Amino acid sequence: MGQKTNPNGFRLVTTKKHLSEWYSDKLSYSNLVEEDYYIREKIDEHFNEFLSIADVKINRITGENNSKEYVNITIKALYPRAKEMYRKVTNYFNENTEVSNNKTLTLINNSKGNLKRFTSLLLKRTTRKLIRLLQLKTNKSFYIGFNFIKNPFENANLIARYIAEQLEKRTPFRRAVKETIKRVQNTDLEGIKVQVSGRLNGIEIARSEWKRNGRVPLHTLRAKIDYTHFIAHTMYGVIGIKVWLFAGEEN
Repeated sequence: MGQKTNPNGFRLVTTKKHLSEWYSDKLSYSNLVEEDYYIREKIDEHFNEFLSIADVKINRITGENNSKEYVNITIKALYPRAKEMYRKVTNYFNENTEVSNNKTLTLINNSKGNLKRFTSLLLKRTTRKLIRLLQLKTNKSFYIGFNFIKNPFENANLIARYIAEQLEKRTPFRRAVKETIKRVQNTDLEGIKVQVSGRLNGIEIARSEWKRNGRVPLHTLRAKIDYTHFIAHTMYGVIGIKVWLFAGEEN
């Protein structure tokens, strides 16, 4: 039986960093871990509807004489796509105006500039709502910043989400994996490996299949490997997805 290790934890000494960066004594450590879990859960709950989140980084800074604690949160995500935002525009105006103005909706939907302004307005509004909730819960100061990704096929989390969406739409798994690998080939990445496990294409016996393109040196500590696993909920059951991306070696 193969003895596997998580590529992210394996490279914490060399090319990877912790997603939560802070230090505490043993008495408050468990409370801070629980607080981190709560923060990530609420971020996913508030932004998951229109934002594809890749990573959430949490950094804690304590003031002088342990007076106050500041929590900096950086959300790495894909900027909302126009197709997704058209639905949000309609729902937003239906909820916040007594009489929906069709002329206003048409103006926003037909103008990229107006749609972009509406998207930034919606992000700011959701961010303020989330910060208020976290401050009431923890009595700490929070700051939430965004780091938007231009190409979703350069991040393992977003690739796994894309494959999961295709499988949930009943796309054959081989086609979904091949299409993903073709798109990754257009980027600067040097290799990709994708593995899917479960009742593939609805067969009765579960199995695992994987496909690789380029180099993915998992035994090299200098190698920059982006790894993630995700779950697709299909009508036949759960299908697990694993993605490894190789972005070169550190000198």
